[in-house]
Amino acid sequence: MIEKNPSPPDSRRRPFFLSVDDGVPPLPGVNNFSPANDLAALLEGLIGASGRHIIPAPAAAPDHPSITDAFDALRVAARDFEVVPGMSLADHLWTHAAPLRSGEVASTLIRGGPPGHAIPGFLLLYAVDARSPLLYLPQRQPLRVRDSIEIAHEAAGGPFLALIRCEATADGRAQAVKACAMPIYHARRFVPVSTSLDRDVLRALEHLQVALDAHGAECAIRRELPFSGTGPTRLTLSLSLPGRTIREIRLGVTGDERPDQSAVNPPPIDFLVTSANWADGTFIRWLGKTLL
Repeated sequence: MIEKNPSPPDSRRRPFFLSVDDGVPPLPGVNNFSPANDLAALLEGLIGASGRHIIPAPAAAPDHPSITDAFDALRVAARDFEVVPGMSLADHLWTHAAPLRSGEVASTLIRGGPPGHAIPGFLLLYAVDARSPLLYLPQRQPLRVRDSIEIAHEAAGGPFLALIRCEATADGRAQAVKACAMPIYHARRFVPVSTSLDRDVLRALEHLQVALDAHGAECAIRRELPFSGTGPTRLTLSLSLPGRTIREIRLGVTGDERPDQSAVNPPPIDFLVTSANWADGTFIRWLGKTLL
């Protein structure tokens, strides 16, 4: 669980406290917790805080993004999270695997922890595939994770954005202990996806953005939280048309004709995209009529 810091207004960081089974004694005045999905929660929090779940209108971001831009945004967002009170996540986060192998991660963790206890660190990596216990990195050796890799929406396949928890060992090294791998749209757009259909729909919507931009209209695409839920993927199109106020179109995307409806009072949607109405063109025709 990631929550707002209840401290005075001059503190901007949102704490992500360690659990009592991490080998770190409870800090005075702090209730540590141990959620089962702590890595998934932190990864969702970082993506949301960095704005990587949004594809802005071309007019608002005319340059094609790069994977470097995406990681830079995540590193900036990490400044507002804490591994323990007073210690920024940004100081314990690496976006390359090399520091783990070079000893930089181990040195930082041992140096930064209280006497006799090392504070964990985190790798945030782009992976082309994930098959526990291995993360497959582009043009690099696979990274082995000691315990497990939690793969959200495994059927969606790669690529993935993976958050890996690292700990220092007794011999002064560091090892990857646990990981959460979240499927994303592609290497330059870290938008979380649940199915391959999500990627097809996002690709079509990006083409729509370009077409609208040529007519002076702006369209931003936002992937709604939660990213790792079991219901349909929810996308919101924010349209700004010439001479009109901003309007929103809410979409659901699912490969299942009978999507999970377990959520209590799910937000309303304007159209549910399924494998069938995507394949026969019904969705594209509906979207064209709606925009006109």
